[in-house]
Amino acid sequence: MTPKSSTVREEPSQGAQRPLWTRLDDDLHMQTLKGDSAPIGLLKMISKATRVLDVGCFCGGTGRWLRQQFPLCHLTGIEMLEKAAAIAAPAYDRIIVERFEGIDFLKTEIEPQSFDTIITADFLEHLVNPWMALERLRSLVTSDGALFVSMPNVRNLNLLANLAKGTWTYEGAGIQDITHLRFFTRSTMAQMLVETGWSIDEIRANPDPSLIQAFKGRDLSSISTINIDSVTLTNLSYEDVVELLYIAS
Repeated sequence: MTPKSSTVREEPSQGAQRPLWTRLDDDLHMQTLKGDSAPIGLLKMISKATRVLDVGCFCGGTGRWLRQQFPLCHLTGIEMLEKAAAIAAPAYDRIIVERFEGIDFLKTEIEPQSFDTIITADFLEHLVNPWMALERLRSLVTSDGALFVSMPNVRNLNLLANLAKGTWTYEGAGIQDITHLRFFTRSTMAQMLVETGWSIDEIRANPDPSLIQAFKGRDLSSISTINIDSVTLTNLSYEDVVELLYIAS
């Protein structure tokens, strides 16, 4: 994989200045996301991987990381963007270029219980019906396998402060990605997983760099009130504070 094929950069000048909504049909994420990025915090939770399904693999950052950690694993990726799938392909044993919702598992020769590791990294929030997607994925995992999920946290403190000011600015990536269709907090993400038949072994979170810096050195367990702009949050538990300072779970 050459450096040029592993990184996607923002298109300069005219394309970058167009409103985001006018670029929704132009493979927006090929312009706004880095193709070599991988959810390292999530991936470090994986202790074994023999047969992996990476749903929404984009340009293959996850596959390349897994290939280094588990050289003998068999990697299958699903990606609807043809350009991204082409970049990802060298890192995977198989790439299925199609919208997840439209895939017939039997016709594509994906057998039940054929993966010990399934990854949906920043993927489910892009679906109209992520609940159904989770139910479908359950049939593909082995009895001792696991699903690894990451999703943006809309209970982020900066987002709440902006909402209080009447601001919701769509972006090309991140919590307010303009392509997101569903929104979750940590508790509602957990509820969705349980309702679709999954059991939860562990939840970790990724800190929001701007907020972690602002609270650096403070004992989070001693904080029960937070003031930010026009917002005052009171009677906060330690778990509340932690979730407010994180960008994704």
